[in-house]
Amino acid sequence: MISRQLDFLVRLTAHLEGIVPTNGYDFDLTGKVFRGRRVFGADDPDPLLSVVEHLSADVTLDTAGENRTSRSETWVLLVQGWARVINEHPTDLLYNLKAATEHRLARTIQTNGGGGPLYPAEYFLGLHRKNVTMLTIGPGVVSAPTSADSSMRSFFYLPLGVGWASDVCDPFVEG
Repeated sequence: MISRQLDFLVRLTAHLEGIVPTNGYDFDLTGKVFRGRRVFGADDPDPLLSVVEHLSADVTLDTAGENRTSRSETWVLLVQGWARVINEHPTDLLYNLKAATEHRLARTIQTNGGGGPLYPAEYFLGLHRKNVTMLTIGPGVVSAPTSADSSMRSFFYLPLGVGWASDVCDPFVEG
């Protein structure tokens, strides 16, 4: 068994690894998207993405059902991009990486003129009407390294709000 949240994160990781030249991007993030990592060293790939949970949980506790086992919440994730400084403009590459990440994430929510999914196989990462009720791509922020250490990387943070409906009695998916 795998938890429903981990299932979502695995799907999100795979989707973001679709940022590759054959899909029209200037980056190849194959094998360069991580879950739960906040620290990277000199031996890690460049550039890379990491998906972590925002450290502040949604505590509105909108619950329903008998004994309040069903709930609806906004699960806030941070998609982080990291790249080594390559010239005198330390954030230029990160703006492009953030734009590619936003573009790739947008495919999960885009609809056609009739209101149906524009990319059905990618829509809500296949979890629409299961656990995911909405996806919101928030405004990101780009920053130069916070240290003079030449091994430091510039970075961006891009919030991803996941409307999450769950039943605490059924937190797993088969597989």
